[in-house]
Amino acid sequence: MSESQATWSADGSHIPDINPHTKAKHQIIETYLENLIYTLYGQGRYGETTFTFVDGFCGGGMYYDHDNKTEWQGSPIRIIEAIRAGYKKSKRQYDLNVKFIFIDNKPEHLACLKNYSMPKAGLGELVNGQRHEFKGEVGKLVEECEFICGEFENLVNEIIFKIDIRKGHSFFFLDPFGWTDVSMQSIRKINDLRGSEILYTYMIDFIKRFVIGKSGKEKDTFNRILEAEEYYNFDNFNSFETTGGKCYLRNESMRLFRNKGRSKYVFTFSMIPRGNVSVLYYLMHLSQNIRALEVIKESFWQENNLDYQYYFELYGHGFRTADFYEDNQLKLKFDITKNSSDFCLEKLDTHLGNVIRNNQDGIIFRELCHQTMELNPASKEHYTTYINRLRNDEKEIEIWRKGEIVKERKVDLRKSDIIKLTKYKQLSFVLK
Repeated sequence: MSESQATWSADGSHIPDINPHTKAKHQIIETYLENLIYTLYGQGRYGETTFTFVDGFCGGGMYYDHDNKTEWQGSPIRIIEAIRAGYKKSKRQYDLNVKFIFIDNKPEHLACLKNYSMPKAGLGELVNGQRHEFKGEVGKLVEECEFICGEFENLVNEIIFKIDIRKGHSFFFLDPFGWTDVSMQSIRKINDLRGSEILYTYMIDFIKRFVIGKSGKEKDTFNRILEAEEYYNFDNFNSFETTGGKCYLRNESMRLFRNKGRSKYVFTFSMIPRGNVSVLYYLMHLSQNIRALEVIKESFWQENNLDYQYYFELYGHGFRTADFYEDNQLKLKFDITKNSSDFCLEKLDTHLGNVIRNNQDGIIFRELCHQTMELNPASKEHYTTYINRLRNDEKEIEIWRKGEIVKERKVDLRKSDIIKLTKYKQLSFVLK
């Protein structure tokens, strides 16, 4: 159940049950935002100091967890707590200025969030909409919450205007119940904001109903809102359930949001019901900055705790048919028994290895990441491990930094490092 489908009473006497996939989604958000603050604010000589976090379908902020017989904190509370955790971990001397914007179309949901959930979570001081300062070990955290009742689609221009005035980095968590609540036009507007990113629940199971087998007004509405008329071209409904169909759906979705939404980088978490092999929805991360892509992938490895690891043998930016994936896919891998990290490193020998070997004069690490980061599930740590393996075990490459070969055995790669084939390997290419 999506948060936007659930219902809360204004006084918190009724809160909805939480399901496993919403719990997994919350854990991903919490892990990612803590890592994001630590990366953008906490690392580097001068970090980002202004952030705006928008929860476009926030709900009432609290659920009931039948598994543990306790209440489960919703996305608004977890977003605030994640930012505080990242701030404490950073230990910077300069201030961090954060604004949270919580939006819901039902006033009783916002009332529950302000009057019940946030006070119960120890965040009651933030419900008055004023700026609050919290002194840390060295720096200061400035927090402010704004609560807005209305439809996200009707408010997106107002929100973007406010963020544009504040500047800094913005993060939108968009968790609508269906595809009609967020238009591609709104996705595009957010992506056009400097320093913005989106985590978006994309209900792929719903989309199947409108791609084929439907006609008339509903399909026209689908294509108009998501601008998807030239996408998802299936010949028959049964294709959805094939391995090729699953790969095609995922990559068409990435292609759609990359092209129509003007998202430079797209990464997906596949949310799969327990005991099933079909994706219910994708948690899609849309960003313009490769560092955000790297951080979300690191979070994927920390929180990939569903029943299945979900890998595709084939990735790509271009158009491919379902038959193409069916013919070329080795198999869709579920419940991998081999160490997942080793499996990932094997994949990198194709994605990274080929690029490195095809650039005999060398390639800058930043460019290598840009070309390949969307083509595999690997984190930057996997990249570093693989490249060090090529260098130390295979003796296939050298790493150059500021005009000199790096000598230490394990190299923590920098963006400007140049990866070159060794002279021996380059010579062997010539001899062949």
